[in-house]
Amino acid sequence: MNKSLLTGMCFALALAANAQQGPVLTDKDYQHAESFLTYGTEPFVDHGAVRPNWLPGDSFWYRALTANGSEFILVNTPKKTRSVAFDHQKLAAALSSATGQQYDASKLPFQYIRFSPDYKIVSFHVDDKAWKYDLQSNQVTPDTAKAPQATGGVEGGRRQRGQRGNDVLSPDGKRAAFIRDYNLWVRDEATKKETQLTFDGVENYGYATDNAGWKMSDAPILRWSPDSRKIATFKQDQRKVSDMYLVTTQVGKPTLKSWKYALPGDKTIAMIYRVIIDVDNAKLVALDVPADPHRAPVHIVKCAAA
Repeated sequence: MNKSLLTGMCFALALAANAQQGPVLTDKDYQHAESFLTYGTEPFVDHGAVRPNWLPGDSFWYRALTANGSEFILVNTPKKTRSVAFDHQKLAAALSSATGQQYDASKLPFQYIRFSPDYKIVSFHVDDKAWKYDLQSNQVTPDTAKAPQATGGVEGGRRQRGQRGNDVLSPDGKRAAFIRDYNLWVRDEATKKETQLTFDGVENYGYATDNAGWKMSDAPILRWSPDSRKIATFKQDQRKVSDMYLVTTQVGKPTLKSWKYALPGDKTIAMIYRVIIDVDNAKLVALDVPADPHRAPVHIVKCAAA
């Protein structure tokens, strides 16, 4: 056989084998791909997400990302007004004076705030220390009062500081909601007395269940009303949803995990039925709205104080 032809054939076979193997991916390639995920891109999107933190009177505040940092916005829904929650420059100056550290108005060192009932005081934490800002005197002083949870629930898919285990504390800090046997319960934090709130929850058709397919936990998904008297949550029906299985990769015997997870093309997906619970009277009110798909871990409704 012609020597040149043989060499050409070998070269072609080498190229074909290399093409089948594909390019070799490095750690740097994976890091570059990871940078395009939500948590990597969200900081570069201004005013991209609004996570409302409801207040008495149907108002709410939220923290918005800006080109320079972030800002806190207060929305009065009955009046249809939107404004900054406080003077960021004055708060930064007052906080700098009180702590001896320099803070930028557009990069305040906290993400959650709490308003006093008269909207004259804003409370927050910096380095695990509680502070309060007087909007009239523009003074920042230590907050010695026991601070309840800012929103009394899981905010934006994340549990708040001060919550423990699978409990969700009420805004006044007096009660904690949790799941037992597919039903919702509350515990009095002072007496430790437990009260069952729902009674018809069963496996794969329970209350406040945290399973959106890609994220799950044993903690309840719910929202306390600002006065700590009501809970907004849902009953999730995933009885006929397909099962998903995953075998862990580890040294030794692997573990099989299974959960409900609808795949593209499935006729049945998880559906939620929204409810409001009167905690004081253990009374459940089902909202007169059609069931809708469970699209995210935090998939709850606003519960206004009555």
